[in-house]
Amino acid sequence: STSMELDVKSFIMDTEHEITIVLSNDTILKQLDKLLQDYGEKDSSETIRTTLFIVAAIYDKHVKGELYTEITTSENTLPYLQQVRPEMLKLFELLNTKRYSPSKKKELRVFNPITIDNGVKKVTLENSCHWLTDLLDDYLQIYLGVKSLEEAQAELKEVYAEKKGRKADNMSYNLIMYGTFHLLQQHSSLSAKSKLLDFVLGYLKLLGFFDIMRSKEEDKKSNKEYINAAIAYLVKQGYKPQWKPKQIEDYNFSPNNQSTEYLW
Repeated sequence: STSMELDVKSFIMDTEHEITIVLSNDTILKQLDKLLQDYGEKDSSETIRTTLFIVAAIYDKHVKGELYTEITTSENTLPYLQQVRPEMLKLFELLNTKRYSPSKKKELRVFNPITIDNGVKKVTLENSCHWLTDLLDDYLQIYLGVKSLEEAQAELKEVYAEKKGRKADNMSYNLIMYGTFHLLQQHSSLSAKSKLLDFVLGYLKLLGFFDIMRSKEEDKKSNKEYINAAIAYLVKQGYKPQWKPKQIEDYNFSPNNQSTEYLW
C-alpha cells in the first residue's frame, strides 16, 4: 500500500521472500571459493563467502551504471535525468548568458538572432519580440525549474561533468578495500596481517579493479604495501565506510512539474 509506512531495511532482513542476485560474470563464485581455499579459510568462511559475493554483485551493478535503489516512476524518468535534463541546463545557460553594454552601463541578456542547424538545412531566426526565447523560458520554467544561471551551472558541474581518470572509482575502491580487511579481521581465521592484505588484494583483483587501471599512479594501488598504507590513512582520518551509488535521488527533478509521466 502506498499509504503504509515501511522500514525498508527491517523488511528486507525479515522477509521470507527470496532475493535473486544476478551477476554478468558467472564465474565469480568459483573464483571466490578458490580464493578462500588458497588462503585455507575455513572458520566462518560462509559468512565471508556470502558477504563478498553480495559485494561483488553490488559492485558489478555499480560498474555498469545500473545501481539504482528507487523504482523508476515512468519509462521516461532515466532518459529525462540522464539525457534530456543536462541539455535543458545547457539551453538555460545559453539563454541566461549576459553581455556588458557600455552604452547602457549594465549587463544585458543576449538576444541575438538564433541559428538552428539540423545538418541538412540552416535557418536564422531574428527572434522578433523575443517570441522564441520567451517561449523557451516558459518551457524551462516548467520542465527544468532552476532559479538562476549559477544554479544551472552548479548542477552541470556537480551532476553531469565527465569524471576524469579513475577518480570516480576512489569511493568504491576505498570502501571495498577497507571493508574487506575489516570483515577478515572480525570473521576470518587469518591472523597474520600480511595474509589479510594478500587476501584483500586478491579480492580486488577478482573484482577486476586493476584490469582497467592504466596510469602509473593507479598501478601502485595493486600491491599490498599501498593497501596497508591506505587502510592506515583511512583509519587515521576517521573514515566511515558508506556506499553512495549513483541513485535517482542524486539527480534533480523540476519542482514546478507535478507530472511523473510528462517530464518534458
